Amino acid sequence: MKRIALIGAGSVVFGKNVMADVLWHDALKGCELRLMDINEERLDTARRTAESVNRVLKGGAKIVATTDRKRAVDGADVVICTINVGGYEATKVDHAIPRRFGVQQTVGDTMGPGGVFRAARNIPEVLRICDDMALYCPDALLINYSNPMAMHCLAIERSRRTFHVGLCHGVQNTAMTLRAIVGMKKAGVTAAAVDTHFKRRRDTKERVREWLEWMAMGEDSDLSYLCAGINHMAFFLKFSSGGRDLYEDIREILEMPHLRRLDPVRFDLCERLGYFMTETSGHTSEYVPYYLRSKAGIEEMALRPGSYLQACRQQDKWYHSLRNELLAGKEAVETPYTPSVEHVSRILNAMATGEPYVFNGNVHNAGGALISNLPGDACVEVPCTADRNGITPHHIGELPPACAAMIGTNINVQDLAVRGILEGDREYIKQALLLDPNTASTLAPRKIWAMADAMFEAHKEWLPQFQ
Repeated sequence: MKRIALIGAGSVVFGKNVMADVLWHDALKGCELRLMDINEERLDTARRTAESVNRVLKGGAKIVATTDRKRAVDGADVVICTINVGGYEATKVDHAIPRRFGVQQTVGDTMGPGGVFRAARNIPEVLRICDDMALYCPDALLINYSNPMAMHCLAIERSRRTFHVGLCHGVQNTAMTLRAIVGMKKAGVTAAAVDTHFKRRRDTKERVREWLEWMAMGEDSDLSYLCAGINHMAFFLKFSSGGRDLYEDIREILEMPHLRRLDPVRFDLCERLGYFMTETSGHTSEYVPYYLRSKAGIEEMALRPGSYLQACRQQDKWYHSLRNELLAGKEAVETPYTPSVEHVSRILNAMATGEPYVFNGNVHNAGGALISNLPGDACVEVPCTADRNGITPHHIGELPPACAAMIGTNINVQDLAVRGILEGDREYIKQALLLDPNTASTLAPRKIWAMADAMFEAHKEWLPQFQ
């Protein structure tokens, strides 16, 4: 793993963690980091970040920055994809048009009109990356971090022969959050304390500090779990600490409204299905038909439609802050450095050293060989082992029937959307939205068709295959 290409390196805040994590591992020091982006200012910031990280961590890496994707992937051992075609401006459209028709989205990057049209913009470019890899680094591993994860990976599987895996931090973040709430129960955090917390403005130091203190209760070296499903809808089938089943505590939390308030949608579904799932209450509300269809439902679950746009603006502030600090001579990271929760560097270290590393990855279901009661031609998220042999997914067997049934509603959308994108067929795209749980809970079919036509028109610059 000596030549690592990062495509979409202008996603600098995320990229900084990846680069620092990589150069923290002794086995990966001395590698060549190839940074590629079409935005020259952001590419320059990524280069400065990499050089700073390299200095501070004594990584001994060679840093290459280029706007030429072919140069970036030529001879690479691994290619990391973090692209978002159309950027923030396209994302605003993904929210504005559905909102005009009455469809609410919190994030809009995985399912629904936002997720489907984001996939339509991204997938052709992802496949061009695969084509470049076939020519210039045919044995390389493609690691996809871009959303919508399942649609990206499914499109690659159906149309290319690229060795690939999709990575998301949803499983490990959910595990830490759920363990923290169990810790809060044990610590006796009161209803009054939670009520005071939520009365504070989101951006106050007191609220942030308190949340971090609560989340620190999730630090548990004995935590063990088995999680499987699809990206952003994977279920914790086992969740234990030191051999003790923590589902006993979770069932008690279901009877504690003040702790349920910390993750209301997922606890509500856990009560009905029996298992806790990824990915945040806000995200999860978009994948089911129950919570975003009315103002009352939104208020009951304290959801924030459009919150992703605010997060994008905050990321942009972080980016400019980082760039200004780098230009002023400040280093991008400090020592001692603690690696982030991202899997990528640990996977590369395992492949370089042979020391196995287990993680949840997004891979093809291989005819049902991994999860037997989900469609065989689908992208699933299951435990995988990385080592010198590459990446080996684990067999899970059957999911609990209700969990598999709920996942199936999302796989239907993914299947139709990918068909439409690969074939340039508008009808498949519209049918995907017709079956999307949140969209269907709000709009009649004729309105869904009208909304899709408006989205095609607004995004026509990015969707030449549909014109």
